[in-house]
Amino acid sequence: MPAYRWPNDPMEVIFQFETRHQNPEVGAFLLFAVWAVDSLYYLGDLDQALDPSQATVGGHSADVVDVAHARWAVTTCITALDLCAAALGRALCGHRNKQELALGDFDLKRKQQRATHLRANLQAEARRWIDNVLTDPSYREIKAVRDALTHARLARHLTLPRQRIRLKLDHKQLDVPTIIESAKRVGSKNVSELLAILPQL
Repeated sequence: MPAYRWPNDPMEVIFQFETRHQNPEVGAFLLFAVWAVDSLYYLGDLDQALDPSQATVGGHSADVVDVAHARWAVTTCITALDLCAAALGRALCGHRNKQELALGDFDLKRKQQRATHLRANLQAEARRWIDNVLTDPSYREIKAVRDALTHARLARHLTLPRQRIRLKLDHKQLDVPTIIESAKRVGSKNVSELLAILPQL
């Protein structure tokens, strides 16, 4: 598949936002978010080229490659969105701490007092963008897979003859190509939507 075609020119929108807020870090965060989304599309191409019947890929166990690709997809997707949150925090909320803000810092259900304080500095469009991401079932699924692959032992389902690994999450089994496609969709949709409202922020 081709690289993601951004609806608007990310560089131009980001440069204008960075200049308006006089903070080069903000532009760097947003640019890295864009590149993270671009890397998800590269991963999709790489993953589609795999032959699931092969036991090894370049001398590596195909099951190891499957898990690596799943982890790459979900971690990169969440990173892209957290970088957007970090940019909003620096540009609009006066955040100056060494540790950057993540999307979860704006979640009223998780960190009510802190989130309320941070959100008070955001325009309605930025708050709406954050809430749309946090309440998106696909985002929550990607985050749950990321958390499980990072902080837990996620059940895997192997088959003979060999097929792609399926990861068990709640009552669902997700295969790796489905996880990658979802990460691409969630990342590109939400980063694009933020870029579309940046001129108003």
